[in-house]
Amino acid sequence: MYFDLYLPFPLPYDVEDGSSKKNKKGKGKASAPNTTSNNRKTDCWDGLESGQKDGFARRVALTGHLGYSVVGCTITPGEPSNQVYPCPFAQSLPFPNLDPRSSSHHAGPSSSSSSSGSPPMVQVSRYHMRLDDNRVHPLTSQNTNSLRAYDLLSVAPTSEKAFQLACTDMANPGPNQVSIITLPLHERPFTFRFNRKQMRQAQRNGVVFELLYSPALFPPTSLPPDVAKRYRQNFLSNAREVVRITGGKGVIFSSGPGGGENGLRGALDIVNLGTMIGMPANLAKEAVEKAPRLVLLRAQARRTFKAVMSMPRIVPAPGGAVANAEDSNGVVASSPAKRAAEGDGQIAVETKSAKKVKT
Repeated sequence: MYFDLYLPFPLPYDVEDGSSKKNKKGKGKASAPNTTSNNRKTDCWDGLESGQKDGFARRVALTGHLGYSVVGCTITPGEPSNQVYPCPFAQSLPFPNLDPRSSSHHAGPSSSSSSSGSPPMVQVSRYHMRLDDNRVHPLTSQNTNSLRAYDLLSVAPTSEKAFQLACTDMANPGPNQVSIITLPLHERPFTFRFNRKQMRQAQRNGVVFELLYSPALFPPTSLPPDVAKRYRQNFLSNAREVVRITGGKGVIFSSGPGGGENGLRGALDIVNLGTMIGMPANLAKEAVEKAPRLVLLRAQARRTFKAVMSMPRIVPAPGGAVANAEDSNGVVASSPAKRAAEGDGQIAVETKSAKKVKT
């Protein structure tokens, strides 16, 4: 099972244009989006044009053709803001007939075509934020309920102070903990230094560093050749530095936005790319298979009480004997072994309230 956790989901043009104008006027402090209209949405495609829908559908189809089983539908606001864009996937997924968790995958008019031709694909929601020197971000207690609607939270720091904030405060366990720190390594040679201590601290909290390969190695054809060449050089040199500091552990690869239409590559090609930048072969394979899966499992702790999760366990009957336990209220209950023999299908768990065991 291979993962690509960064497939940019398109936003309506009025939302993107309106947020950019407000940010320029308010110097980085954007106003809240129009939550009243977004809350009335019953479909994630509402407000999108046909070209935006077709472009995302082609990208998802290519991702499934390359063998990816889990994709991250990513919402990326245009500018840093202290408000959260409402999750458009609260009511429905982009392609519910492909997701095995949805009822439309097993029933419905499109189930026959999806099961016969298209492989199943799990679609998770992700909220991606850009962080600059202003340190404007929505990871506050007021936005906890809105952020809980997303499966993953990620941040892309653009300066040394923002990188320090992402590795320390934002990576601490809690209801608003970020799971991924995205490093756009292709844009320019990084002027700030990657602090080994800060990166190790973020990794101890379960945060991984994401490398975006599509905009760096497969930029759009509209870019000049010298700019495309510089993108590749910056990515390779910066990625080697990240791998040198982390040792190749806690690093994942994703396609990301800004690449060409055919900029996606298969998982084995990404493994070869990881070995080119200095990663061992086993860690390069984990970067597209095991590490993203662990990120999703850790991200589920944000929705629990104080990020505490426990796994159920079966407690066998003491000594394997058939016995009756009498609780503090005097009610007699059959033992687990006797319940299993009677075939009631229930699992009994030991409790501290049991006082006496009759043989």
